[in-house]
Amino acid sequence: MTWISKAWKCISFLGLDDQSSIRKRTIILSNQLNATLFLLMVILSLSMWYIRMLNNSVITLASYRLMWMMGINILHILLSYYKHPKWAKAILILSAPLIFIVIPTFMGFVENDSFFSYSAIIIALSLIPQLLIKPSANKYLYTLSMAYYLFLLIINDDLILHYGPNTLASKAIYSSFQIYAEITNIAIFLFINSSVFYLKWLNNNYEKKLIKNNQRLDQHLEELKATNEHLRVTQEQLVHSEKMATLGILTAGVAHEINTPLNFISTSSLLIKNRIDDLQDGVTPQDLESNLIQANEILDKGVEQAAFIVTSLMTFSYDGKSKKALYDVRSIVKSTLLFLKCKIPVDLNVEQQYELKEPIYVFAEKIHQVVLNIIDNAICASLEAKDKLIKVHCYPLTQAGIKYACISIFNKGAGIEDKIGKRILDPFFTTKSINSGTGLGLSTAFNLVKDHKGTLAYKNHDGGVEFIIKLPISGE
Repeated sequence: MTWISKAWKCISFLGLDDQSSIRKRTIILSNQLNATLFLLMVILSLSMWYIRMLNNSVITLASYRLMWMMGINILHILLSYYKHPKWAKAILILSAPLIFIVIPTFMGFVENDSFFSYSAIIIALSLIPQLLIKPSANKYLYTLSMAYYLFLLIINDDLILHYGPNTLASKAIYSSFQIYAEITNIAIFLFINSSVFYLKWLNNNYEKKLIKNNQRLDQHLEELKATNEHLRVTQEQLVHSEKMATLGILTAGVAHEINTPLNFISTSSLLIKNRIDDLQDGVTPQDLESNLIQANEILDKGVEQAAFIVTSLMTFSYDGKSKKALYDVRSIVKSTLLFLKCKIPVDLNVEQQYELKEPIYVFAEKIHQVVLNIIDNAICASLEAKDKLIKVHCYPLTQAGIKYACISIFNKGAGIEDKIGKRILDPFFTTKSINSGTGLGLSTAFNLVKDHKGTLAYKNHDGGVEFIIKLPISGE
């Protein structure tokens, strides 16, 4: 049935483009009505031809009327195709009563069976201009069409009585109450068409209200879009602030950790300098050998620690082209703790337990960000606890046949209330004081874990809170 729907759509939009079709509904309806009438005329013509074949009869005026109407339908199609919709409507409105009633009456083609139905047919056909014409858009054509049908309704009875065959028994009967029938027909005509006109007026007012409401909605939509864009820009600024806060933590951690290897290097450099001074004082190289070996060992240790810091820092870097790769979760957690060491108070104990030995496919810099945000929150939560303790536990877990790598971060801070827990992963929600947090730490962590198709959840325990990061080992 696809080709039928395509053909019907093509006929409906004849002479129109898709953009103007919404505003030209009466033209579409005119094309559809004309196509329906054409198909009906074809079916009736074929039926009458078949009946004539069976009865071996000749063609009659009834068959000619169908052919004339098909000609009008074809002319309507041509006018619509060449974009003359008003002429196409006019010819469809004016021709129907002429072909089916007026012309046959002038030719004396009136039957007893149809004698009393002509007025009803004219009233029914008068609904065509009501459907195809908008009074506000085509006032003159609408007025002309209504006057045309009213005129036909008034003179129709006189035409039938004058041109109809004298042998019609209905003529004598109808003549006795002609004036009453005409008054009744005119009243019915006025009632039906005034009712339709009133309904169209109501519908037109309703459409105007809808248009105004749609314009208001469009205005509100534009305002919402502008507000949403403003919120998006604000969110990007806050996310940038969160990144800068993380960068600040890393910078402080690097500055703190780099002091140790720098001290080693500085010490070894001082030893070497002192031994060079001793050489100038006449000390033999053999006497300096042990001191130089010690200085070299100190230097190697400092360089080794500096290299470890740089290697750990590299996993935090992100150039916008991150790819999943096999990483050891232990090294990710340990390097994160390394840069957070400067924030950990002396009386805060950090216990580490690593049972997971299998590397997993992750975006390393994203998991660093997750672990850093959660441990940083754990440090803040532990500051007011009597027994300051953070436990980091990495272990494998199998659920529903899927292997997961779990990172558990427990702190002995206060528990999380249910009303706070429901919003704890929402963007911009924070329990910290003003200027102490953006409320994007856990939200960012949640989204980064979600990028790995993992989960991030919390669990209250007696005397503490545990956050559990669960990542699929396969990385899929």
